[in-house]
Amino acid sequence: MTESLIIGLVKDYSVKVLSQELPENMTYHSINHTMDVVASALEIAEQQGLSEEDTEIVHIAAWFHDLGYTKGCESHEKHGAQMARDFLSEQGYGKEKITKVADCIMATQMPQKPKNLLERIICDADMMHLADHNYFAKADLLHKEIEKTKVCKISESEWLKMNQEFLDKHCFFTDYARKNYESAVKENLKKVRDRLKSWKKAKK
Repeated sequence: MTESLIIGLVKDYSVKVLSQELPENMTYHSINHTMDVVASALEIAEQQGLSEEDTEIVHIAAWFHDLGYTKGCESHEKHGAQMARDFLSEQGYGKEKITKVADCIMATQMPQKPKNLLERIICDADMMHLADHNYFAKADLLHKEIEKTKVCKISESEWLKMNQEFLDKHCFFTDYARKNYESAVKENLKKVRDRLKSWKKAKK
């Protein structure tokens, strides 16, 4: 898909902000995560038959969805949505479309409660790491990030329990993600349970 002018501007801005302003303790919510979310959002949008205009909105929201972390962890979705509003307004982007972008970003706030297809797509894209074959490597980055940002220690067993609970409760929102990725989430859940069992056995 050929990038529109606005997508190119958004991409350049987002990469610059994430590269230069993101705190070093953000080991998981990095530029790599954002790029993964962008790719997943475009994949889901295409498979769900989204229009070109709506795909552009989801695409922009994916680039902006974690930029708020440059302002701190607290209310990062709100900060990211405002950064999107400010930047897109400067570029003369339509007000109605800006509102949709901001709504998509806000929909990623936990617990996720998307109200329409665009928001469901960005929410699923943001959680696609749960189905990743490299799940544990990404989970480790998140583990380190939480410990650093909250200045607290989370034991391996407690972290595995947290992962198990989250994976067990998670459900994708789009038909495409449910059909193609829920089985991978269940497989990762099984791996987490196996690791937890092994840990408990080793402690006996």
